[in-house]
Parts: sequence; C-alpha cells; structure tokens
Amino acid sequence: MKIFIRVLAIAAALVAGVSFAADVQFQTGGQYDGWKDGNNNQGSQAYVPLQVKAQHKQVSVGVLTGYAYTYYDPSAGDSQSLSQMLDTKVNFAYEIMEKLPVDILLGLDFNLPSGKTALKQQDLVLMMDPDLVTITQLGEGYNINPTLTIAKEWSNWVAGLGFGYVWRGKYDYSQDLRNYDPGNIFNTTAEVRFDFLPNWSARLFGNYTWYEKDQVESSDFYREGDFFLAGLGLQHTQTKWAASLTLRSLFRNKSKFEEQAGTLATEEQNSHGIEWIGDLAFKYFVNDQTTLQSYLQGLLVQDNGYPSDSSHFIGKRQKLSLGIGASRKLNQHLEVVLLVKGFVMHDDEARYPEYRSERTYQGFSAGGQLTGRF
Repeated sequence: MKIFIRVLAIAAALVAGVSFAADVQFQTGGQYDGWKDGNNNQGSQAYVPLQVKAQHKQVSVGVLTGYAYTYYDPSAGDSQSLSQMLDTKVNFAYEIMEKLPVDILLGLDFNLPSGKTALKQQDLVLMMDPDLVTITQLGEGYNINPTLTIAKEWSNWVAGLGFGYVWRGKYDYSQDLRNYDPGNIFNTTAEVRFDFLPNWSARLFGNYTWYEKDQVESSDFYREGDFFLAGLGLQHTQTKWAASLTLRSLFRNKSKFEEQAGTLATEEQNSHGIEWIGDLAFKYFVNDQTTLQSYLQGLLVQDNGYPSDSSHFIGKRQKLSLGIGASRKLNQHLEVVLLVKGFVMHDDEARYPEYRSERTYQGFSAGGQLTGRF
C-alpha cells in the first residue's frame, strides 16, 4: 500500500507538471468475470482500474493501476481468494510528427511492483487462465520497456513499424520460488493499412517476440519459444454503422526446459498448439452521443505436438464469445461505456502440467467504464 500511495503521488506530480494547457484524461470503472466448468470448479474476479493520462504538445504521461479481488472454488478442496492492489504502469511518450519523412513515437514504460508477489503455494491457483478472467498476473518486479514506433502515410496507404525491449527485474514468484529472474523480451510489430474503396479499408499486421532465459538463483530455469503472430482485417464504415472482421494466427517455437540443474534442453515436440482467432465487430451510431456495439469472437487452439498418451500432451481448445455494449457521451467532458459478454469454452483432455479431464466452461463478464476529458 505504501508503494501504491507513493506511485499515485508521483503520478499526480507528473500530471500536474504537464497539465498547463494540456489535455488530461481520467478513466475508471469496474469489471466482473465469473465462470464455472462441468466438474463444478468455479472462479470469479472483480477488477477496478484507475488510469490518468496527460498530453502537452509532443509529450504525454500516463499512469495505470488498479485493484482486484480474485476467487477460486474447486469442486474438491478449500476455496482460495485474494484481494490486492495490482502493479502500476507508468508511461512516457514523445512524438515527432510532420517534421521528418516519417512520424516517430518514442516511448518509455515502467512497471512498478505495487502488486502481490511471493504468493503462498495454495494461492497460485488464483493465477487463472486468460480465457477465463481478465487479470492473470497479480504482481511482478520492476520492468523497463523502451519502445520506438515509425509510421508513414502516403496516398491511401499507412505503414508502421515498432520495436520494443523489456528488461524484467527479479522478484519472488512464490514463497517456494524466490529470486525468480524472468528473461528479458525483444519484440517487433508491423502493420500496413490500405483504403482500397470509399468506406472500405484493409490491414495486414504481424508481431515477432523473442524471449531470453528465465533464471532462479542465477541458474537457467526455462526459455519460452519465440512467438509469431500474423493477421489481416477488413473494415467497412457508413454514416450510421461500421463493421469489421479480423483474423489472427499465433505460432510459437519449441521451448527449452531444465534438463538438469542450470542446463536447458529443447523439448522434443512443440508444447504449444497453433491458435486461430476470428473477431467480428459491429457498431451502430444512434446519434452523436450514443453508440451501440456488439462483437463475436471464435477461438481455436489446436492440440500440441505430443501424442495423446504423452505426459506433455495438451488437447484442443474451442471458445465462442458474444458481447454487447453501449457508449454514451454525457457531456463534453464525460463518457460512459457499458459491456456484457458471455462465453462457452470446451477443452479436450490434457496431461500437462498436470492431468485434466475433458471439460466445458461457461462464463460471463459485465463491466462499465467512465472517462473524463479536461
């Protein structure tokens, strides 16, 4: 809590420092996620974010933090819950627009450890699957993330290229896993957009992420396989409505696991299945103040490269989500957004990291967001 108070004090000072003739935005709200599977396991999470942004000329500053309550109740055994502040993200950005042949955005992000680390062994179950709840990482160490984004617009085309490097500091992952040093991350992104007809636009985008080795007590522990993402999108806009379709595919290379103390070996098969994601979104503009929206998402994760009787086998996952919402501008300073989502997800049998029988999940999310601009 002391760290959180100091962070907010720093944020207030930063925003005050640029707030003279600056655009300032405050954002808060709340979200509830709940789910249950066919084996009577269930969980839930309540999340309240707080974000402040300020921009003055080419410089912008942002702070994001929040509070979460997470609960898990297994069909057999005792329930677990945890209520805590989350880590605080601080962002600095400087943009260079219309002065060079390309536009440039320089960023510097920090993760400040105001969240929860050194979890008790029984509390690790609260770090749930990202397809079930919103917040999956309850706390990390100090992280530093410099970024560079380059963009160019000409005729009906826009192209962008981004680079980032994340230095991740040590922290106690749990009471049994101390001095955990997650590997640093390098990533690059690219996107091309083309307005090929009036009211029609298409985009092609991709991402590559490279991970360094994770260490525990300065000894190599694990290395995540390289991550690749490729996607394409199509958007159509009319006066009263807009619709978009996005398709994405995610690939991961083989990971490296600890073979013996301090020595890593590449796994025999790929423990990550290929992921396919499709998003269909629709907006209806009732008037200048009110917008209705809906979206449909389909997810397919193929089974991994191991045979079904292997101790490393993970079966197929299928998920379908449907959401509806509305946004309303209350006045020139305030806007409110409401969203409700439901999903059904089916997992085939898996044997890694522990045996899990075939099961079906059902869940929903409900939330609201209030944005103030001054």
